[in-house]
Amino acid sequence: MDTTGRGTGRAAGFPHRLVVVVALLGLGCDGCGCDGVAVGGDGGGEDGEGGDGGDEGRGDGEGGDGEGGDGEGGDGEGGDGAVVIDSCFGPASAAVDGAAVPDGFCAWTWADGLSAPRGIKVAPNGDVLVIERGSNRVMVLFDEDGDGTSGPGERAVVAAASGLNHGIALRDGYLYASSATTVWRWAYPPGARTELGVPETVVRDIPAGGHSTRTLAFDAEGRLYVSVGSGSNVDPDFSRARVRRFVVGSLPAGGLAFDGGEAFADGLRNEVGLAFDGAGRLWGVENGIDELHRADLGGDIHQDNPGEELNLFDVAGRFYGYPYCWSEFLLPVGTGLGPGAQWADPGFLGDGTHDDAWCRDPANVVPPSLVLPAHTAPLGLVFYDGPSFPDGARGDAFVALHGSWNRDVPIGYKVVRVFFEGGDRPLRWESFFEYGGPGDRAAEWTHRPVDVALGSRGELLVTSDASGVIIAIGYTSLSP
Repeated sequence: MDTTGRGTGRAAGFPHRLVVVVALLGLGCDGCGCDGVAVGGDGGGEDGEGGDGGDEGRGDGEGGDGEGGDGEGGDGEGGDGAVVIDSCFGPASAAVDGAAVPDGFCAWTWADGLSAPRGIKVAPNGDVLVIERGSNRVMVLFDEDGDGTSGPGERAVVAAASGLNHGIALRDGYLYASSATTVWRWAYPPGARTELGVPETVVRDIPAGGHSTRTLAFDAEGRLYVSVGSGSNVDPDFSRARVRRFVVGSLPAGGLAFDGGEAFADGLRNEVGLAFDGAGRLWGVENGIDELHRADLGGDIHQDNPGEELNLFDVAGRFYGYPYCWSEFLLPVGTGLGPGAQWADPGFLGDGTHDDAWCRDPANVVPPSLVLPAHTAPLGLVFYDGPSFPDGARGDAFVALHGSWNRDVPIGYKVVRVFFEGGDRPLRWESFFEYGGPGDRAAEWTHRPVDVALGSRGELLVTSDASGVIIAIGYTSLSP
């Protein structure tokens, strides 16, 4: 498996430029890709090791054609410049200030004024369902007037329960949502715009404390997958750090006990994002440990390690390493083996079993399919199968990175595209939506992506809990 985890300077299937969207009126533009003021290319940045552009390097293009753009930082290829536009498919005032997206795409605020929106799903009729962690409710949002946004009068509360915070799913006429300890469901007819009543308990007695998200996913057979993160940074409690699988067609009174579910995948510190690809395979994105030190590898190596993981769950019952092992992203020259290499956690090196060799034995540990930069906090994952992006995007994954806290220079705060070879295995990643304005992108931008979903017209929808918005990213061929 390719575990390079490095960004690239040029996107296969997408043009090389990034479009920086700012809400400026009166430029005479009426879509993406119009002439404007060039503001920098996509020279390699710090996150992608010479690859994802727009992070550290800034092109130096000037003029409407976006000339110039050698980029600085990293060793990625220089950019072609970018075009400042005034609006996307919603009102001009909805354009996302400072957002950098690939040329030909636009980013706009699809909905605002939400209370820490987290998990998001799109109903068959196009309605958007989102969990508000700040209010412990599920909201339904819609665009009744067709203006490309969901305004204050185009939303309603459909469900509420104590502690609802992240997980959401739709299956067989039910809306599912989770708190840290419980999964509930409500009978849900598409198009419902009123509260659905008292929920039915689906899964109970999930261990509380520690990582609190309980992401939900369904396979083609209708089985429910529930992820639970660790109770602490390095936690050997195996009632946590796993994905369990449940059959939920007919439920007993009081619901199913969490510890009675099948242990589908183990050794997963905090597998927040779960999604099935077009072939029906389950994938997840994992948040690695913090404050990593190993004297023989350079001492304090936590700035760039461990790599966040993209994992494939194609066989039930396998072990993915945590808490004994971690994945390399970038170690000091002369010490590392390359992104994705497995190393033992220093707390277990002396136990007589869990050393580096044990971690590298695939009979013991399934290595990640791809690694992302340390501490970028991947929380959401979706595979593109919509009608509007260029053909090369079909089968690729889009990952929401919430952003770092355990790093001197903040990174993340973006959505990345993971390129798949023939829809089968991930090859590389690069930035798709990020801060492209002046200053420190991570410290100054208000948006922190949480989850991603595909809208009814093929646009990518992104929740941001920090700014209380849902952002839409569309291609120019998409009509309002």
